[in-house]
Amino acid sequence: MKLGLVVNPLAGGGLDEKKIELIKDTLRKLSMEVYTSRAVADAVKIRARTVEIPVSMTREDTVNLVKKLDEIVDIIVIFGGDGTMSDAASAKPSKPLLCIGIGTTNVSPVLASHDFDPEKLKEVKVSGLQVNVGDEERIAFNDVVVGSTILSTVNGERVQVDAREFMRGRRVVAVPRKFRARVEVGERVVEGVFGNIFVALTDKRFLGRGIAGGASLSAFLGFKAVVACISEGIVVSTYSKRDLMKLEPIVTRTLSFDDEIVRIRADEVISCDGNPIGEGYAEVKVAEDAVRILK
Repeated sequence: MKLGLVVNPLAGGGLDEKKIELIKDTLRKLSMEVYTSRAVADAVKIRARTVEIPVSMTREDTVNLVKKLDEIVDIIVIFGGDGTMSDAASAKPSKPLLCIGIGTTNVSPVLASHDFDPEKLKEVKVSGLQVNVGDEERIAFNDVVVGSTILSTVNGERVQVDAREFMRGRRVVAVPRKFRARVEVGERVVEGVFGNIFVALTDKRFLGRGIAGGASLSAFLGFKAVVACISEGIVVSTYSKRDLMKLEPIVTRTLSFDDEIVRIRADEVISCDGNPIGEGYAEVKVAEDAVRILK
């Protein structure tokens, strides 16, 4: 069998010896013929059959490499953060993905454990959210977020950075700013000034917790997804208890949906699983069985 290898060398603050050894251990465990790009082979110091793709040092490298490998291999192994997994799925591969987290946040439902047993891996289909921003079409598994900051690793620390600057290739530590937005789900509309807007599939872990409010009710009633418009920016790693008390009360307004298209107009950045992809206007809908994974 043939294995395709995709590595985001910038995930989680960049590659180090520990991450490279994890990648090599995984390849040894799977014991397959490895195909990847020359850039990835050089970065992780392995011998492999190489394929040619244009290199831009952007998330398009992940998309293009997954598309190329999908024509050749039996499975594709992805190393990166949640955003890398989103990019890999956005390539719409026909082959299953084995996703290993080495990013700033590693909470995507597609991730397999670092110490997986190859004999026990099973193929499953995972649903997500399809988001269209301009000419970009992406798949998100955690959430689609409108807001001014994202989480990133800078000098070994997890911090929030300015989303617009991140799109320009710079990691600049910043605090959230508020923005005006309008969200439409069919005839239902929420409009105002917000700190963040989140769109996510409903999570049944919150069913028994009334404190989760509208999002919990959406899951209880069986909606596929929910939009949460939040009065304050909460994509922050540096808030103290005192900071939070100054912001409270925090108000959340929710819109539940199944197969409708969510239309968001906002003068702010839109991100998929922590990856800024554009700003201004986005359309979001549920993507059933968006990708096949091994877990």
